[in-house]
Amino acid sequence: MLRPPLGLPEFDGGPLVPVATYLLTIGVLSGLVAFSPGASPPPVLGMGWGGFLVLLTVAALRVETVRLRPLLPPRRTLVPVVGVVAAFWALYNLVAVALALGSAPGFEATLSRTATHPLLYLGALLSSLLFTAIPEELLFRTYLQQKFTSLAGGVTRRGALSGIGIVAVLFALFHLPRWFLASGHGVGTPLAGRLLGLALMGLAYGSVYALTGNLWLVALFHASMNYPPFVVAVTVPSELHLVAGVVEYAAMVSLVYLAVRLSGHQEPPLAWSRRGTSPSTGD
Repeated sequence: MLRPPLGLPEFDGGPLVPVATYLLTIGVLSGLVAFSPGASPPPVLGMGWGGFLVLLTVAALRVETVRLRPLLPPRRTLVPVVGVVAAFWALYNLVAVALALGSAPGFEATLSRTATHPLLYLGALLSSLLFTAIPEELLFRTYLQQKFTSLAGGVTRRGALSGIGIVAVLFALFHLPRWFLASGHGVGTPLAGRLLGLALMGLAYGSVYALTGNLWLVALFHASMNYPPFVVAVTVPSELHLVAGVVEYAAMVSLVYLAVRLSGHQEPPLAWSRRGTSPSTGD
């Protein structure tokens, strides 16, 4: 069973709660990036940042009188979650190997660092999952997306699409402090391309969450996209980043939708139906 039987929580707070939560997140992140402007923060700082996001989300949910535990998927969903993500990357690698054998630009018929150093890869993937993907998805999808979906009409197609779209934009803007403070980039075409790519990423993750309500699934996709498990060496040319992203995210959402339908679920838990009710998770 890929997804837990959840609807939207009954949030008791108003729109100022998610706004304040997001602004606090941006403020603290800007301070951390200014303190450690390197391309990659020290491990201890990264762990602390992940812990902060979890605590902030728990605090926001408490203000909303929503308990966190019922929002977390049960352990029985872990096996199908891993299966769906593994299927996605298996298909991706089949295409990558075929392109490499065909001498396509950016694809080389040589083993990647993931294939030659699997233990190092697994360590990096686990670190990204625990300290980046799960905390960020907990904040952006489990709380903010569901909150804005609720504010926009609840468990309706309009509410779901509004929640996905709003949080996708917030997710893209969330990365601006590192763009300006750590990387030294300015305003221009590269920034626009970067924001568009991040917004597409947010739309994909938001759609996966709306289809399944499963934090573990969207977090594992997030972590593995940060560290793609390619078998062959892949370097997508910069001018094709956006096109490659569109193809990747479309394939991701399509595969998840297919998995939900094949598992026997006719309607996703958080979205897409025109009418519906949801159980309370309040204290």
